[in-house]
Amino acid sequence: MVKQLHPNARDAAQSRVNRLTVGIIAASIAGTLGLGAGIAMAAPPPKQNNKTDYGQKSKTKPATTPTKNGQPQTNDKPESSSGDEQTTSGGS
Repeated sequence: MVKQLHPNARDAAQSRVNRLTVGIIAASIAGTLGLGAGIAMAAPPPKQNNKTDYGQKSKTKPATTPTKNGQPQTNDKPESSSGDEQTTSGGS
C-alpha cells in the first residue's frame, strides 16, 4: 500500500525534482555548446579556393588502369546477384 504524502510535502518534492531537471538540462546544453566551441577552435580554417582535395587531384592526374599483382586486369567478371557465390566464411 502506497502512503499518501501531505500536499505540502508532495509539492515541495515536486519542486525539487523540477529544479534538478532544469539544472541537468541547462548543464547539458552548456556542455554541448562548450564542446562545439572547442572543436570549432581546434579545427583548421577552411581553404580560400573552396575546392576539395579530390577535385584538385583528379584534374592533375590522369586516370590509371586497374592492376592486379602489378599486371593490368583483363576479363573482369561482374559480380553475381543470384547468391550462388562460393564463400569460405563459414555459416550455414
